[in-house]
Amino acid sequence: MKKITLLLVCVLTTLSLFANGDADKYKKAPFINSDKYKKAMLTNLGKMKNAKTKADMQTVANQFERIASAEKGKWLPSYYAAYTYIRMVRFEKDAAKKDQVLDKADGLLKAAAKLAPNNSEVVALEAYLALTRLSVDPMARGREYSGMVFAKAGKAKALNPKNPRPYFLEAILKMNMPPAFGGGKDQACPLFKSAAQNFESFQPKTELMPNWGKETNAKMMKRAECQ
Repeated sequence: MKKITLLLVCVLTTLSLFANGDADKYKKAPFINSDKYKKAMLTNLGKMKNAKTKADMQTVANQFERIASAEKGKWLPSYYAAYTYIRMVRFEKDAAKKDQVLDKADGLLKAAAKLAPNNSEVVALEAYLALTRLSVDPMARGREYSGMVFAKAGKAKALNPKNPRPYFLEAILKMNMPPAFGGGKDQACPLFKSAAQNFESFQPKTELMPNWGKETNAKMMKRAECQ
């Protein structure tokens, strides 16, 4: 179990880093004026790509929150603020501090969900949040949060079967679960493959829409030796 815990923490650290590679897709992709809103979002998405430190990520998250405050009808600023906070967890060593960061992400994600109910991308990010909650204390949280990850990933897939991210997140959890509980590489690889197929065909509706995970999914397939 200790080995599984360490694996999950390492995988989630990798996952928190992937945006620096995948965020290239955000470079050139709708505040009160739609052009100003788009420019503000693209500028901050570019900063998100280059964020390397906790301070960098906090600056990015703060800016997304400011955009959300100015554009109260837009769900993407709150989505990306939540996403950034989830990625920031790796800089915290203390479990209580990690939970504080994730609580902040949770509040922002709830705001996004209110604006975009039954949105596959929002629900997939809820799965990512649950997966990160689990990683804080896998021994104590495994039962509760693994069920939540599967439930959220399943809902995200039902809302949009072509969205690659829920398959990807479910695969990460499967790969780090004991075979006796339905986990392991053999169970994870079909999900990684489904994610890979969907990543190949996936086209975000706008330049601002979520488009992360492809590169990390490929790395995880290689690590799992998926054939």
